[in-house]
Amino acid sequence: MARTGLDKADVKRARDSLVAQSQYPSVDAVRIALGNTGSKSTIHKYLKELEEEQGGAPRPHAVSDALQDLVARLAARLHGEAEDRIAAKALEYEESRARLESELVQARAEAAAHAKTRAQLQSETLARHKAEQLVDHLTERREHVQAELRKAQQALALKQEELARANQEAAKAAAELAHARVAAYDAQRLAREQEARLAQMRDMELTLARTRAAAEGQAGLVAELRSMLQGQQAPAAKRSRKAG
Repeated sequence: MARTGLDKADVKRARDSLVAQSQYPSVDAVRIALGNTGSKSTIHKYLKELEEEQGGAPRPHAVSDALQDLVARLAARLHGEAEDRIAAKALEYEESRARLESELVQARAEAAAHAKTRAQLQSETLARHKAEQLVDHLTERREHVQAELRKAQQALALKQEELARANQEAAKAAAELAHARVAAYDAQRLAREQEARLAQMRDMELTLARTRAAAEGQAGLVAELRSMLQGQQAPAAKRSRKAG
């Protein structure tokens, strides 16, 4: 930063002191002579003004002093031009550096974006790979389930055929059972009728036995009566024969 109160006279005194010591009064040399204070741009401006002032108003000097002053002024001019070129190059460098830093920041941002994109792509690739594996697994599982379903359908068809046969057999058995029930009912009816007939026959046999017993009793009685009658007729016949 420039020293407070720094003016052209301070710069002139420092420059003249350097020239008197046969030293080139550059901006850095003048600044050192000023105690390392003052802005280089301000010092350069004052040196340029002093050079222009001295170029328009020559002073009476000895030949050596004039030559030294000329050399000093030429050197100062060259140094000033060099300082201008350096300043321009420094400005260009700063602009280039700022531009490069901006490009570097942008490049880093792009690299970070690319890295993020690459990470996302890797994550998407991994997710896609996992999804493909899952699809393959589900496809295999579906094929397995379809195979099991076909087996189950075949088994179900067999079971349905067996059930149909069982239903047919059950219907046949039901028909046979119904027929058997009818036959059993008829057999029971016939058995009841036969039992009734047997009962009637037993009653008839009992009645017949009773009648036979009665008849036998009557036959005995008749025989007894006949015997008694014959016994009574025999004496009468004898008497009749005797009488005759």
